[in-house]
Amino acid sequence: MKDLSDIVSKRLLPAVTRPGQYIGLETNARNVDPRQAKVTFAMAFPDAYTIGISHLGSQVLYHTINDLDFAAADRTYCPMPDAEKVMREESIPLFGWESRCAVADFDIVGFSLPYELCITNVLTMLDLGNIPILSAERTESDPLVIGGDSQADSPEPYARFFDVFIAGDGEEPVTRLIETVRKTKGLKLTREETLLRIAREVSSAYVPRFYEPSGAWPAEPVPLREDVPSTFSRSCLADMDLIPRQAERYPLVPQFEGVHDRVVIEIMRGCPNACRFCQAGWVRRPVRRRSIDELVDITREAIDATGYDEISLLSLSTGDYPDLEKLIERLNAEFTGRNISISLPSLRVDRQLAILPKLTSGVRKGGLTIAAEAGSEKLRKAIGKRITEEDMIRGVSAAWEAGFGSVKIYFIAGLPGETDRDIDAILDLCLRLSETRKAFDGNRGSISASVSWFVPKPHTPAQWEAMRREDYFWSVRKRLLEGSRKTPVNFRFHRIEQSLLEALVGRGGREVGNTILEAWNLGARMDSWTEHWNWEIWQEAIAKTGIDFDRIVHTSIDLEDNLPWGHIECHANIETLREQNQKMS
Repeated sequence: MKDLSDIVSKRLLPAVTRPGQYIGLETNARNVDPRQAKVTFAMAFPDAYTIGISHLGSQVLYHTINDLDFAAADRTYCPMPDAEKVMREESIPLFGWESRCAVADFDIVGFSLPYELCITNVLTMLDLGNIPILSAERTESDPLVIGGDSQADSPEPYARFFDVFIAGDGEEPVTRLIETVRKTKGLKLTREETLLRIAREVSSAYVPRFYEPSGAWPAEPVPLREDVPSTFSRSCLADMDLIPRQAERYPLVPQFEGVHDRVVIEIMRGCPNACRFCQAGWVRRPVRRRSIDELVDITREAIDATGYDEISLLSLSTGDYPDLEKLIERLNAEFTGRNISISLPSLRVDRQLAILPKLTSGVRKGGLTIAAEAGSEKLRKAIGKRITEEDMIRGVSAAWEAGFGSVKIYFIAGLPGETDRDIDAILDLCLRLSETRKAFDGNRGSISASVSWFVPKPHTPAQWEAMRREDYFWSVRKRLLEGSRKTPVNFRFHRIEQSLLEALVGRGGREVGNTILEAWNLGARMDSWTEHWNWEIWQEAIAKTGIDFDRIVHTSIDLEDNLPWGHIECHANIETLREQNQKMS
């Protein structure tokens, strides 16, 4: 394996801004030598180091692989544009952060694909790594390129770039895939034979080269040969005790600041709420919980191993952890005296929320974040959000009383059946929540309202719906901004064009891959970053490749049509999703 330590130190680090992103040297890194392993795996996160180092799923798989006595996992991240420029000028290939070995020399390069807008970063990393971007052009000397995380649930737009997708929890199938690669290396099988074995032996592994769409969008992929499965079940880790001990108890601590510098503890997987717009709530089932004793034990070791002063309790719906009150009491009792705070992600707003601020009274206060999604009771009921305005007011009032300085609320605009009255209800609700603070100090409370745009996601009851057009979203934005002038409500909005692209990439079929490649060739990079986002590039790519943007994004799909992601079987069957879709109207 090619050692790039010298050229990275001498030619890359001195030439880039924030070189701390590229030095490695994290506390708790495993530093397993890939030169001594039978199977080598480069964990690739297709975004900046500051984001990737905080990604819990990547850390879990990193430790899972390094716990295998025959395998070695290193990590790599997407260089920022200034570093990409230097690497191209100096002919420095993409490397592993710990070993400094060239990524192209690993047996497997595994990408986490957590969101749609990371895909051009995948192409950047492959190209910088001297790995052919198109899977059809890779040879026996190239690594296998696999993809996982949420985008593996609807992988067709990425199919041209990946050899394998793993749908669902990665701990078990990635281990089986690595074991299969070890066997095929011993038998000296070809690349094609190895991929065929993976397709047959790893139940949640989808190998796109053995399939093709059955027709025009929204056609479902069908097998090209009889000895591969036609559908794939999303992998589910049944027992959370199987998560590697080191993943959470000894998390990687970067030398350079990450976006989340804190201990992250996964208290539960899955969500019991089944909101009709939420992909994660439908596909990441069933709900699996950890015991309070185990969570406190993990947290204690992680604090001692990192020196962090904040604990984040992670799940899709933290408020639905059945023993949350007792868990917070236990954590407060142990850590408040050490000036260690507890942060809670966005919470389901019900009667439980009203008492949570009191439970965290022993730690420093910041803001309270809740996910309301819609302003009106009618629309919340239609999307399956089982909350009431009464409970919301009770919870926010308790937050003011407990000393919280602000409240942040998440909303979605553009939902099916939405009217102007529903948009006005967003502002009205925020104003009412602000007014509740007067009872405690005579002042109106500060409300930060974050508005994103409805994107119909695969594997949800909303997957057949059309996305509203750009003009509608601009009118909503204008309506809320004008209405909130001279009020304590501050609105922030997701970029409309980015949401439109999310819909194209999330709902599209294999033909969207041509558009992605064209956009990358035209210069699309770091598309989720405001400072690097360029909608004009994507519009040019859409025009050049002739993709039917309007049909994929703005046209509803018939309930009886096949779907580009129909071969990936998630928790709910298609009939259940159809029934739930009808309840949205």
